[in-house]
Amino acid sequence: MRIKLILVAIILAVGCVVSGQMGWNYYPAPSFPYSVELADDIRKEDTSCFRELKANSRRLREATVDIGIIKGKLNALEKKSLRLAEQMVDNQVWTTKKFDETSQQSKEMSYRLEDTKAMILNLILYVKEMLANKGEDSNSIDIGRMPSSCTDLALIGHTHSGLYSVMGTKSIETVYCDFTKQMNDSDFQKFLGYVDVKSTPTFFHVQKNTSFSYVGVPIPFEIVNANSGKAMNVATGIFTAPQSGTYSFSFAGLAQFQSSSNSADLEIRLFLNDERIASSYATKAGSWSSTSNDKFNQVTLQSTLNLKAGDDVWLEIYSHGMGVSLHDAADWHHTHFTGLLVEEDLV
Repeated sequence: MRIKLILVAIILAVGCVVSGQMGWNYYPAPSFPYSVELADDIRKEDTSCFRELKANSRRLREATVDIGIIKGKLNALEKKSLRLAEQMVDNQVWTTKKFDETSQQSKEMSYRLEDTKAMILNLILYVKEMLANKGEDSNSIDIGRMPSSCTDLALIGHTHSGLYSVMGTKSIETVYCDFTKQMNDSDFQKFLGYVDVKSTPTFFHVQKNTSFSYVGVPIPFEIVNANSGKAMNVATGIFTAPQSGTYSFSFAGLAQFQSSSNSADLEIRLFLNDERIASSYATKAGSWSSTSNDKFNQVTLQSTLNLKAGDDVWLEIYSHGMGVSLHDAADWHHTHFTGLLVEEDLV
């Protein structure tokens, strides 16, 4: 800026010189009277030029000051712009963080709304049942099915907390209902266990009182000690499941090996609808070969089966050696067959 001012001053000075205003005269001086008058004129013109030069210099200084002020304002504006840009970046980071937090809160709110929706649906069902049974005892509301939860019990009018039996998937369940809590509360219902409920008690205990040696046919029995539900046919030896569920079976028999028998073995099998389920095998001990008396050995088997209503279960002699049989007599009671319904499937 100073260089520019110096150049302007030089240009103005050269202009004065060229125009003759600085009083420089290269022509011969005139006679005396005129020289004095010219000198006065030159001094006047010289003073006027310098005044103009000073005025221009002052204007230049003022322009320099103005330029400095403008430059300062520009620097301040630049700093302010930088601060504003930093604030905008910070605001963007803060906005992104808040957006993520809001998104997470929205998800949590969605889950809560689903829970609330389920509770409202239960309440709507309850109100509908109340309106449909207006004027009737609230404890006799019919939901059209067996209650399967504490919610169902609440809908049919139960209000006292305690132990209740409800319908599970295939059996009766015992639950504790806390009616002081909301239906959507995790402690509203607590599962405790299963209830041993049978539509018809089913169990049997049968025995033989004679020997049996037929192969490939169901073993019949002569003595009936118990036959609840009449599911065991002692004449045919076939048990037919009266209802679907879990059953347990147990067999114990006495294998007789005659002294004259050379091939000493006896195999018993348990069948379910012509499918072999379990087998048991008895043999004659090697130490018996030197004796002349008949010998005996025990044969047993057990099985627990999931049966459907109408399934048949029975025992067969699969094979035996010559002189070998399943033995019993009127006063022996060594061969017997038992079974019972452990748990019924309720559907």
